Amino acid sequence: MAFYPSHLRSLFTDRERELDLLQQATASLADGRPRHLALFGLRRIGKTLLLLEHAARLLETSPAGPVRPVYVDFEELVTSPELFSRRYVGLVTFWAITQGSGEIESFLTPTGLLGGPAAGLRTVAQTLAALQDARDDPATQVTLALDFPEKLAQELDCRLLLLLDEFTELAVLSNYPSVRRPLQLFRAAMQRHSRLGYVIAASAISAMEKMVQDGRSPLFLQFEQVEVSHFPPDATLALVERILGYTPSPGVGRRLHQLTGGHPFYIHAVTTRLVQRQTFTRASSEIGPDDVSRAFILETLSRTGQIYNYCRYLYDISLQRARGYGILKAILQVLAEEEKLTLSELARRIHKTAPTTRGYLRALQEVDMVVENEGVYFYRDPVLRYWAAYTTRGIEVDAFASRTVLSPLLADLEAQYSRLSTELGLAQESSVRELLRRLAGREVDGALLGTSAPVQLPAFVRVEPYRSPDGQIQVDALAETSEAENEERWAVEVKWRGKAVGKKELAALLQKARSLNARPWYVSRSGFTPAARTYAAAHGVLLSTRADLEKLERQLAES
Repeated sequence: MAFYPSHLRSLFTDRERELDLLQQATASLADGRPRHLALFGLRRIGKTLLLLEHAARLLETSPAGPVRPVYVDFEELVTSPELFSRRYVGLVTFWAITQGSGEIESFLTPTGLLGGPAAGLRTVAQTLAALQDARDDPATQVTLALDFPEKLAQELDCRLLLLLDEFTELAVLSNYPSVRRPLQLFRAAMQRHSRLGYVIAASAISAMEKMVQDGRSPLFLQFEQVEVSHFPPDATLALVERILGYTPSPGVGRRLHQLTGGHPFYIHAVTTRLVQRQTFTRASSEIGPDDVSRAFILETLSRTGQIYNYCRYLYDISLQRARGYGILKAILQVLAEEEKLTLSELARRIHKTAPTTRGYLRALQEVDMVVENEGVYFYRDPVLRYWAAYTTRGIEVDAFASRTVLSPLLADLEAQYSRLSTELGLAQESSVRELLRRLAGREVDGALLGTSAPVQLPAFVRVEPYRSPDGQIQVDALAETSEAENEERWAVEVKWRGKAVGKKELAALLQKARSLNARPWYVSRSGFTPAARTYAAAHGVLLSTRADLEKLERQLAES
């Protein structure tokens, strides 16, 4: 398929849960019950490949089915209202009538559309004429474009699944006074549509959350949220095997997962570096964990590295989008050298007041560089932090650096990443959610959940972060079974800090869980106070420590 090159598809790994949710949304659309999904995830985590994989599977399994996929990348599309409107019409038409195959250029201009494969479509001609008539009214042009897919679906007697990548770029149209509120236009259009299903995705996590979670947003409660997270260890190993063409020695997959945090782009970059280095040196020895560490350093701290250049791009573009470049850079340097600082600690280090520092931190949070959890701030991406900690001090390496040159960096890396699991912050919450998905329907040793009897986990079909519409209830994970069954829920809190969790924290989770009609499960890296364990036993709160999670992971790996 031209839209999905075979070399990319051959590397597609895991994501069966996400694909299943997309398939469910497609089936609902086919039945006339549109469901709209919003995919969240870091840049290069695999959202685009996920959308393309679903489109490819849909076209392979149901080429003449009632639902046709339409993939549109808003990052390339959204410039001015006029260009957006015209090209959106062209791209929707291209996908609807060619199934993503063939040359796309002829669909991007009115002349090409009217004189090509779409010449006989009444909706295309009428919409292009209306766009021309509204050339002095950008808001009307955008509205016409957003309504076009519904009209085209009616004419073709089908349903369209719109896969809108980098959706947050739609906000660019708000820079035009005559448009002002593009999200309101989009919401109004959605209310008029019955033949369309929307799947929106974006790398700007904070902006996307604001669009679909903020009660003041026109898109509030319009989308089901789906987290596209880091790979679990078994998926990391599967991707490594696809790239290498064989199963590496024990420890290689674990080391790669430890260093990359399960981020697919980083896994691919480091493994590709291993392959290239082995080919260049004509080494016949098997790749081992130490080779992985060296490849990671070369990828991250050498200017030829994919990770180096990606981190440089991410760092620069994020700072450009935020105001106060100098102070923001200073904050990032401080957090790179000494992470998990409180607001007051950061303020002292940059010699600013706490309110002023809070404003700068908010700017870094809005561009997804920094996150806050339990009153402390840290990098959202640990690999970016590692890169910044060295490069901002002028420490880089040559692409062909010897082991002797790399040895000090290898020692530092070993020391840093032996503590990685304590520094992942929100990534640890993501890991617990992934663990819940993999444990769904299994029986586990009750001792690992703080109880004596074995525990049969429900067959969860949804495990996502939860925030109530009024913002009063928020948990790190809400796991739910199918509505077709007797619905069961688990409400989960994850605390990854150096202090044991007490009775007060358990009581707060129990109150949330009762409001959600859910079973409470508390995960704490540093365990629980005796009073907390007594409270948990009396009130049915499940408890797990870091060691318990590691045992659950091992049981899954061995099963």
